[in-house]
Amino acid sequence: MGLIGTGNIGRTHLTSLTALLDARLINAEIAAICDIDPQSLLQASDLFSVPQTYEDFNDLVADGSVDLVYICAPTSKHIDMVKAATTAGKNIFCEKPLAHSCVQAQDMYAVASDAGIKAGVGLVMRYNQFLIHAKRLIGIHDFGPPKLAHIRDDQHYPIDHGYYSRWRGDKSVAGGGTLIEHSIHDIDIFRWFFGEAKNVFAKIGFYSSREIEDHASLIITHENGAVSTLDSIWHNVDRSSERVIEFFFERGYIGVTLESGKTWLDYQLEDQVPVRVHAETANLSLLEELGVHAKNIGSAAYDALTAVGMERYSALSYSLLNSIRNDEQPSPNFLDAIEAHRIVDAAYASSNRKRIIDLL
Repeated sequence: MGLIGTGNIGRTHLTSLTALLDARLINAEIAAICDIDPQSLLQASDLFSVPQTYEDFNDLVADGSVDLVYICAPTSKHIDMVKAATTAGKNIFCEKPLAHSCVQAQDMYAVASDAGIKAGVGLVMRYNQFLIHAKRLIGIHDFGPPKLAHIRDDQHYPIDHGYYSRWRGDKSVAGGGTLIEHSIHDIDIFRWFFGEAKNVFAKIGFYSSREIEDHASLIITHENGAVSTLDSIWHNVDRSSERVIEFFFERGYIGVTLESGKTWLDYQLEDQVPVRVHAETANLSLLEELGVHAKNIGSAAYDALTAVGMERYSALSYSLLNSIRNDEQPSPNFLDAIEAHRIVDAAYASSNRKRIIDLL
């Protein structure tokens, strides 16, 4: 594995990969890392004991010891890095958002597909244990047809707080603000649970002096008639980031609360008492999804997949690497990213034109 970008998200992936390696869950090596910042590169190399460093990503993708390239650089760099990696015949993991637009994402997919490489994307909420458990509940119980999904997602501006990264405040680099940069995760959750979107109506807000949006409210109508609504905001309030997810069905309800340090799932079926599910139970659903049996692994492996970091990057990488070894496309992949970008693009267009945008 070779990783490009040793900033916040790059080090998050290095931490997760190291946990998988230490727990002997994967047979691999972090062979090289790359960053244009020599100090960040040196620190990451020392911290994660990586033998080879590069300041030019073209040198990393040309390294014969690298089979899989993790792209963890700012969004505006993704296209060139994906094309360089595919030209070199390397499999790819690229962080979200994949690109600035759906058209760019489609171009990246075409390049990867033509090269016959495997390409995963960082829509990591697909490996949140509570959401996986929610999917399993829907398969077990009769919740009835879906009616409404709602997500409220709030986060302190990530350009000057705990997730400091100044480039996120530059639209030419990030492509946008809270909708594309953060809540593309939420868009992907809607598709994952309720299927493809039919149309979108959106209101985008710019309440700060920055050129990136800090508010987005969307109404998405799905092909099956269900509706999803999203309220996404970046703010200056000193509070924990929080994502509250609710699914309403004809005969039941599922709610997932993902607050920094506080996570759980509530569900209730028609004429039954509510049930609360905590991490210990949801973790078993995650392990089952990964094909791992909790009784057959040690505590280090269990913790690597379920406890390293707030988000399940280790689980994402574990699945990615197994897919590549089995000659399968990872999930989520570039096609999933394209569909999420289609909805994001439609939301921006809807806000600009002040009307519903059809996606069919």
